Amino acid sequence: MNDLLTGFRTVLSGEYPALLLYGLRLTLGVSLSALLLSVVFGTLLGVVRSVRLPILGALGEAYVELVRGIPLIVLLSVVYYGLPALGVTLGGFPSAVLALGLYSAAYTSEIVRGGLSSVSTGQLEAARSLGLSRLQSLRFVVLPQAWRVALPALGNEFVSLILGSSLASAVTLQELFAAGKYITNATYRQFEVYAVLALVYFLLTFTLTRLLRLLERRLSRGERLPERRVL
Repeated sequence: MNDLLTGFRTVLSGEYPALLLYGLRLTLGVSLSALLLSVVFGTLLGVVRSVRLPILGALGEAYVELVRGIPLIVLLSVVYYGLPALGVTLGGFPSAVLALGLYSAAYTSEIVRGGLSSVSTGQLEAARSLGLSRLQSLRFVVLPQAWRVALPALGNEFVSLILGSSLASAVTLQELFAAGKYITNATYRQFEVYAVLALVYFLLTFTLTRLLRLLERRLSRGERLPERRVL
């Protein structure tokens, strides 16, 4: 027990806490940037697949099936190690953002497509009858409702992005997990280091899920209309 306490004190002393904090900032930066890419590209994919455009819809379906059949670590390696063969060289951070964003976009498109299918066609018809174009109806009427329905699933996808960012150490990015591996090599305290990492990841994802649930409750308040009594 004393040896275990000594190990935790070693891991949480000196330069190691600052190293973990730097890795945590990189993890958050990569995850948020990849989420932005995933939301934008995934939404476009979801819309294209929902409106059933002949060529674009088929390309979207092929992209989703292809990416979902590739492990994330392989996609990271393709972006970081494979693109230089085509004359495109990216650093660790942009490589991780691109790979994570493209990977997550395939799943986000499924979430958006499910949200769009939950909106009744009457909403679109009502918007068109008010003089809105099809694109305006989709942007101002259908998509906001679809996003509200898809919010819980999108929150889960963001959690998956944070956890998936731990693989970014494979492309030399010194994020949280890579910082933990460095401390392990320096201190030989595997259990203590990975216990601290597990706690940090848990607190990060737990806080995020609670905030998303709070946002979901706040958005759902607008859907609850007061009941009227008929006298």
